[in-house]
Amino acid sequence: MSLKNKNLLMMILAVALSIITYFLFREMYYSNSDFPYSQEILAALTGTVITILITSLLLNKQTEVEMLKEENLKILELKASIYNELFSYLEEVFLKQEVTKSDIIKLKLINQKLSTIASIDVLKIFEKFIEEFNLATKDKKILGDDIDDLLEILSSLSNAIRYDLLEGKHVEKASEKLEIFNQILKNTEKLEKNEV
Repeated sequence: MSLKNKNLLMMILAVALSIITYFLFREMYYSNSDFPYSQEILAALTGTVITILITSLLLNKQTEVEMLKEENLKILELKASIYNELFSYLEEVFLKQEVTKSDIIKLKLINQKLSTIASIDVLKIFEKFIEEFNLATKDKKILGDDIDDLLEILSSLSNAIRYDLLEGKHVEKASEKLEIFNQILKNTEKLEKNEV
C-alpha cells in the first residue's frame, strides 16, 4: 500500500472515529446531566481524543515530508556523482588527447546513467556534445581545436547541470541566468586563448 493511500485511509478512519466519538460522548454527556462532575470528565476525554487524533495526523504528515526530503537528497547525490563521473571522464580523455574503444564504451555507459536522472535541458545539450565529440574523434585523436569546440558546448552543459542540481533550491531571475551563462562562456573563451 502506497504512503498516499495509507494516509488517505488513516484520514478516513480518523474522521469516522471522531464522528462516532462525538456522538457517543454527546449522548453520554446529556445522559449525565444530573451529574455535572461526570460531564466535565466526558468533556476532558473528548478533548483528549481529538488531541490524539490531530497529533497522530500531524506526525504522519511529518514522517511523509521527512521521507520525501531524504529521497530528494539521495537523488541529488546520485545526480552529482554521475555529473562528476562525466567530467572526470572528459578530463581524462582531453588530457591523453586520444580516444580508444574503451573510452567510447565508457561514454555510452555514462550516457545511459545520465538518461536515468538528468533534466531534459541537460540531455539536449549532451546530445549536441555527443555530435561534436563524434566529429572531433573520427581520427581517434582529440587535439587543440577539437577540445576548444567541445569545451564551448561543455559551457552550456555545465550551466544546464548547474540548474539541474539547484532546481528548487534557488530561483534565479532570467537576467541572472543569462548573466551566469555569459560568464561561463567568457571564462571558457579566455581559457581557449591560453595556448601553452
